[in-house]
Amino acid sequence: MSGQMRVPAPPPVKPASRRERGKVKKRRGSQGSGCAGRTAALLVVLGAILACLLLCIVVALPTLYTAGKGDRVNLLLVGIDRRGGTGWAYRTDTIMVFTLDPKTKSAGLLSIPRDLQLPIPGYGEDRINTANVWGSQQGNPEGGPALLEATIESNFGIPIDGYLMVDFGTFAAIVDALGGIEVEVPKVLHDTRYPDPRPGDPYAYKIIHFEPGLQQMNGVRALEYARSRMSTSDFDRAKRQQLILLAIRERALSPAAIPRWPLLATTILEGVRTDMSRAELLAVALLAVQIHPSELERVVLEHPLVVSHKRADGAAVQLPNWPLISPVLDALFGPRVSR
Repeated sequence: MSGQMRVPAPPPVKPASRRERGKVKKRRGSQGSGCAGRTAALLVVLGAILACLLLCIVVALPTLYTAGKGDRVNLLLVGIDRRGGTGWAYRTDTIMVFTLDPKTKSAGLLSIPRDLQLPIPGYGEDRINTANVWGSQQGNPEGGPALLEATIESNFGIPIDGYLMVDFGTFAAIVDALGGIEVEVPKVLHDTRYPDPRPGDPYAYKIIHFEPGLQQMNGVRALEYARSRMSTSDFDRAKRQQLILLAIRERALSPAAIPRWPLLATTILEGVRTDMSRAELLAVALLAVQIHPSELERVVLEHPLVVSHKRADGAAVQLPNWPLISPVLDALFGPRVSR
């Protein structure tokens, strides 16, 4: 097992409580006016029933999902480099926790560095991005996500209600299903060593470049923007990934995207790995669309919340600065569960 130094244990945290109208125009003098009238009345009734059903979905389903689990919902969002499209036992490239409070209509997004060194239950201390690998041993398909959840819960005191795991191909397909997204690029991004594996040369590179300003991105470009790291830091990359998630949300909720919803739903259901039922996914989605972007707090664990360190084996990692991290977590998640 790599890394022999001791990572300071997280400090104790406070306990907490858990978890279309139809218009029918009657033609005057028509012998079918009575039939048309009955048809109009039927459409009105059907429209009213549909409206009631939609109201029940929007109001009742989120309530049913959160009932008995506490008000706050915490979801683990994981991006993975699933090479060759086979298996899921790979290191996690992106780790985020999305938290949503239906009472206050507020939400938060926490990005955890993949090189953060933490105690992994049952496996000692290592980078957090290795938890999925260790847990996936012995052919257990749910062991990887479960161990990653346990690592976050035991170190951060954040109870996880479910996870969503996506690989690079599905991420790009989601963006393309929406017809692309618009991202406000804050500064130039130029990477001369972006991975571009090809037959005969699995370690080939290519140059990618993004100018500042509002940029239209298809799936490939969005993935490049989210994944590039050679010319910037992992912390900058985490911030870009958060921007892309917000851009996906904005596009998905735009009127232009409505005809694309069936394709989007199919892409998500076929490509995203999760332990949540479709009813739970719908409930969380309906809750999330009620959150205004101004009520979304975004946090990246970066310096000085973490400290750079070189392990005895020469590996570069980040160590948690718990005295600074804990107040940030309390503000983002509210009172947390001590594990």
